[in-house]
Amino acid sequence: MSIIKAIKHRTSNAFMTDEDVASDLIRQILDAAVCSPVHHRTDPWRFLVIRGEGRKRLGDVMADHLAQDIEDPESPKNVKFLGKIRDKALRAPVIIVVGAAKSDKTQALMVEDVATANAACQNILLAASALGLNAFWRTGGVTYSENTVSALGFEVGTELVGFIYLGYPKKEVPPKTRKTAEEFIRWMEN
Repeated sequence: MSIIKAIKHRTSNAFMTDEDVASDLIRQILDAAVCSPVHHRTDPWRFLVIRGEGRKRLGDVMADHLAQDIEDPESPKNVKFLGKIRDKALRAPVIIVVGAAKSDKTQALMVEDVATANAACQNILLAASALGLNAFWRTGGVTYSENTVSALGFEVGTELVGFIYLGYPKKEVPPKTRKTAEEFIRWMEN
C-alpha cells in the first residue's frame, strides 16, 4: 500500500481483543516512532509501555487526577464514575505513553521537541496499522499534568503528548469519509 493510501485509510479502532502484543512488534513500532523529524538532534522521545497489571496502576493515576477536582470523590456517584475512569486503562492490552523530555541543549525549543513527539505518535499509529494492529491516541487533562509525569516515572520537565492504546482488532470499523485539504488551503504565489 502506498504511504498516501495508508494515511488516508488508517482509522482509530477501539475494539480490541485482550490478546497481548509481542514485545518485538512493540519495538518495531517504536523504532518507526523515532524516525520522526527532530530539530537539533535532541532525541526527546520517551516511551512508557504499559501492559498487564501496569494498566491498573495507570487507571489509578487517571482516576486520582480527576478525583482532585471532584468535591466529594467518595460519594456513590463519584466512586462509580472514578471506577469507569480506572477501567479505561483496560481497553487495550498495551498502552504506550509518549512524551518529550526537556533537552539540555540551549538552542533547543520545547515546542519543537513536543512537535517531534507528536509526529512520533502518528508514526506509531501508521506502523501499528501496517502490522495489522489497532491503535488509537488519547489525551486529556491527565496527559498534561506534572503529577502524571511524576507518577509514571518520567524525567522532570517531560511533556506528555498522549496515550496510545494498542491491540489486535476485535472487529473492523468502516473507513471514515475524509475531507480534502481544499477548504484549509491558501496560496501565496505573487
